[in-house]
Amino acid sequence: MRKYSPSTGNAYLPGVHSNLPNDCIDIPDEVYEAVIANPAPGKIRSHAPNGLPILLDPPAYFPTEHELCSKVDKAADAARRAVAGDPLRAVEYDRAASEAQAFAAAGYQGVVPPMVAAWAINGRTAQQAADDILREAAQYNGALVQLRTVRLQAKELIRAAMANGNVEQAQDIAAETIASIEAAVAGIGNNA
Repeated sequence: MRKYSPSTGNAYLPGVHSNLPNDCIDIPDEVYEAVIANPAPGKIRSHAPNGLPILLDPPAYFPTEHELCSKVDKAADAARRAVAGDPLRAVEYDRAASEAQAFAAAGYQGVVPPMVAAWAINGRTAQQAADDILREAAQYNGALVQLRTVRLQAKELIRAAMANGNVEQAQDIAAETIASIEAAVAGIGNNA
């Protein structure tokens, strides 16, 4: 008959294993088969008061404050990428907005800046192109401010909820914030 050691969590075969732990007990074949050889998926092994191994449901998983805040940060990062594309495109958008602002401040007179001229296509005048760029930049900047505000507020609320032991509330805050972040960038920039 196999032996089982609660201290090591291992099964042993006398005659095969020469040094058996002192706390070894006999383990019935059906218990060995069900708990050690073929445990049910998703279960964890523990010990009954009599020392025999048993299977239990794993303890409920509770995310940490860091994990929840990280999920919010990742959602905001993904939203920014969805709006601007790669970081160089964000630089391109900022430069186009700067040139369009300068062109608008000059009363749409003079040499059309290159970033504005690049958008003055398909029948758009330089003024229409500059206005389009500025309208898009305002939406983009508004979305960035909203993302930052929502993200930072949510992280503080998550920290406060976790400090008070309200894990479920913190999870709800994270989930609601992620949905809010995704909604904030719908139809803006590359999401249009």
